[in-house]
Amino acid sequence: MALELITAATGAPAAAAAPAIEIADLRFVYPARRGQAACEAIKGISLRLAAGGSAALLGPNGSGKSTLMRIICGMMRPTSGRLIVGGESDPAAFRPLLSVVFQSNGLDPHLTVEENLLCQAGLYGLRGRDARRRIDEELERGDLGDRRASLVKTLSGGLKRRVDLARAMLHHPRILLLDEPTVGLDPAARQMFLDSIDRRQREAGMTVVMSTHLIDEADRCDRAVFVHGGRIVADGAPADLRHGLGGAFVTVHSPGRPTLNLDVPWKAVGSQWVAPIGQSQREQAALELARRGIAFTIAPPTLADVFVELTGEALNDQPEAASGPEGAGGHG
Repeated sequence: MALELITAATGAPAAAAAPAIEIADLRFVYPARRGQAACEAIKGISLRLAAGGSAALLGPNGSGKSTLMRIICGMMRPTSGRLIVGGESDPAAFRPLLSVVFQSNGLDPHLTVEENLLCQAGLYGLRGRDARRRIDEELERGDLGDRRASLVKTLSGGLKRRVDLARAMLHHPRILLLDEPTVGLDPAARQMFLDSIDRRQREAGMTVVMSTHLIDEADRCDRAVFVHGGRIVADGAPADLRHGLGGAFVTVHSPGRPTLNLDVPWKAVGSQWVAPIGQSQREQAALELARRGIAFTIAPPTLADVFVELTGEALNDQPEAASGPEGAGGHG
């Protein structure tokens, strides 16, 4: 029942007058090589993303998120299907409209922060006073003014990520793509980076698309697009997706199936057991679990619960490896 509710509630969103990104029946196959069989990483994805909004591509490692991001930014050509970015179908025409922050930063560690930004400005035809003004603006927005002359290799991971974002924003892109951008950041640096993204989006009115496997990052976006096995399995506002599952879930931390006096459909998720639980059952469940000394939570459903309900699989807790045949982690 929950799966039907979610599917019905999260069909194709209302079409925007001029979508920032439009994808129709997109497919991508990694060819066979080095003893590996051909792999269909994207299996007929269709998606329209409104200008000025934010969307999270949410899925586990190997779901196809990174492959899709590489296609959207023009790094790879799809095997078939249609891709239109900012009204343009030619990558040479739409690349200047967007910018990308990947898992690994695009900075030269042997140059200073300012030298890196000057190099990036030059790539977009920014010279002289215009380049200096843009760099000054981005250093101020990123609270990086005192790091202007620092070599990138001397910076912490959080500072490098903020410099990389400044690099990406120099030419005032209409669309910002973020591919697992917070991998490796400590909690404080991650929060600062995400807050900076939110602030820049509000100020510039740009479209933000982020691939992630972290539910709190997806919850910050206007839309959560669940990607699994190269397909979209759900698409909608995070709150709507969660509400489609109902009131609450009980999660029991136990290696074996719970033997409680409760008639609920337990589902194993890693080392945990999860089940939807009605209002009338919650007090009984809490008392019985506490009496037995079993660790548990009873809470409203999360996007992770929605993903499990739809796919039967849990979201990964580890960073996504590079996709494609040359990546160590398979097809991301």
